[in-house]
Amino acid sequence: MADDTVNHFFAHTDMEKQRRHQTAFISYALGGPQYRGKSMEKAHAGLNLQPEHFNAIAKHLGEALTAHHVPQEDIDTILARVSTLKDAVLYK
Repeated sequence: MADDTVNHFFAHTDMEKQRRHQTAFISYALGGPQYRGKSMEKAHAGLNLQPEHFNAIAKHLGEALTAHHVPQEDIDTILARVSTLKDAVLYK
């Protein structure tokens, strides 16, 4: 990830595993099976994410979905679902 705002959070992340988690979450956000990964609180514990980090990740997610020709209605649904997680991941 080229964004200096957030790239340090992913320095030691298995990005293939991260993609699988994101795929499962997006599937859930669009009405698929229940997400079975770690809770958002546990997954983000110790990161002390701030609003600017959350907003940057949401922006990149929207851009990636657009680049992959996901319909705007689905992007809006996914980002709305992501926005409900803000309290679960910030300042942990």
